[in-house]
Amino acid sequence: GACGGTNVASDFIVALDMQQFDVDSHCGAAITITINGKTAHATIADRCVGCGYNNLDLTEGLYAYFDPSMDGTLFGEW
Repeated sequence: GACGGTNVASDFIVALDMQQFDVDSHCGAAITITINGKTAHATIADRCVGCGYNNLDLTEGLYAYFDPSMDGTLFGEW
């Protein structure tokens, strides 16, 4: 990813939208995400080219934590 390093799909990491990522490097920043009453801690490790402002792209492992069916777009807070 844009932050360097090696990540695997099961890591709880995210890619931050380009508008925010490119303003100030957020590499390694810890964030807390809450979706449908479930909370997880994740690390910003990449930038998301296709994401809208204030949106995140989750790894498969993090997405599956919030929605085991892995179906559709998730809405939450971070």
